[in-house]
Amino acid sequence: MRPRESYIPVPGGRIFALEWGEGPLLLFTHATGMCARVYSELLEPLADRFHIIAYDARGHGRTELEAIPGQIPTDWVLYRQDLRNLIEALGGGPVRLAGHSFGASVSLETAADNPGLATSLCLIDPPFIPFAQAEAYRTARDAGTAMPNHMADQAERRRSHFASREAARTAYHNRGVFTGWPDRALDDYIEGGLLPDETGVRLACTPAWEATSFRGVTSSFQSSVTTVNVPLSLLAASHGSTVPAHEEDWIRAHVRNAMVQRVPNTGHFLPVTHPDLIRPHLAALV
Repeated sequence: MRPRESYIPVPGGRIFALEWGEGPLLLFTHATGMCARVYSELLEPLADRFHIIAYDARGHGRTELEAIPGQIPTDWVLYRQDLRNLIEALGGGPVRLAGHSFGASVSLETAADNPGLATSLCLIDPPFIPFAQAEAYRTARDAGTAMPNHMADQAERRRSHFASREAARTAYHNRGVFTGWPDRALDDYIEGGLLPDETGVRLACTPAWEATSFRGVTSSFQSSVTTVNVPLSLLAASHGSTVPAHEEDWIRAHVRNAMVQRVPNTGHFLPVTHPDLIRPHLAALV
């Protein structure tokens, strides 16, 4: 099922969105460097249950919002504002929020910033500064000290241009973060995550902006996860997860209404590689 495509006006520009189905609204936010279309196989079977909107974040895909490399969106607050603006443009909520990786953390913290905005949350392998390190990280960052971030360093080295979509697909197939991806998911990334230019295609999320985004990683996850007072599912990968075991145990012990689960035999891109394991948790959002 091909989704409906739309541009939704928000302060500062337009957000590109894919839409499926009718009914209660479910908003899905993608991972850093990705785009909404990557999650089509996960989301489209839920069109008989929800009105699903998956959107491209600032600096990603086809969304038209200013993204200046080096202007770090600290604690991803800028992305939270964008999600809030999107919800306002759609009628103001309340809504069901879900997301993968960066999108999971942004969904949680947007809900924490805006009580009553979300009715339920599904967080898929959210990244954050480990709780015991968060205060020191904030102190150093506020003092202007650049903190090590290997994800940002890797992003800066990404190739940004290809002669064609076919060349990009060949370069990505079963390599790096795309290892183990189904063909359809890779094709969806090639379609939604690259834009044409004068000599071929380029990454919609530039390596410089992807690195900038990684450096904005949130340090306020712990306070946010205790602030939200709605049913919450947190799904973590069994290997290569962004959710440390200690934080998993802490959330399970301290957060009311939280269901925390390690999904066996999965890596960080579990909603892409194992959509059938993740989809029931989205279907269960109340």
